[in-house]
Amino acid sequence: MINTNDRIIIDFDNTKRKKLIPIGIGLFIFACIFIWIILTAAVIKVFYLSLFILVALASIYLMIKTIASINSTDQVGLILTKTGIKFNGTTSAKKIGEVSWNDIESIEQKEAYKTKQLYLKLKAPEKYLDTQSKIELANKGFFINSTELKISFEEMCQLVTDYRKKYS
Repeated sequence: MINTNDRIIIDFDNTKRKKLIPIGIGLFIFACIFIWIILTAAVIKVFYLSLFILVALASIYLMIKTIASINSTDQVGLILTKTGIKFNGTTSAKKIGEVSWNDIESIEQKEAYKTKQLYLKLKAPEKYLDTQSKIELANKGFFINSTELKISFEEMCQLVTDYRKKYS
């Protein structure tokens, strides 16, 4: 965490990201086993064969993306400034970019997919519709989490709420 003149930069934690690689390898092996089983069967079901080939290709793609993100020079995950907050942990949040503290209606702690997340509800989500689709902003906000950051969830919540109180 870098703290300079009312600006906090929290980097990604690559050790957390590296845990995704064995999952991708396992998924790839699983798909290859089923491809082999389908190919050695008396009757080949094309639908299942194509499905598991797709799963194998998707796992390779995800492993390559994960390795590329680990080796990336841009490791900034969360930025808190006087003007707003920017989260680079999800595609949706990257598209939104920096959100002004004044545009945030509320901050709530929620749990989704067994992961603690911070939900930032926006006062006027339509302001960000040029970068987001209506489906992505249907919940009128976005989530940030600390699963890939070099900070605990509790510390992240405290920093975000402190900054919002101080600068909105």
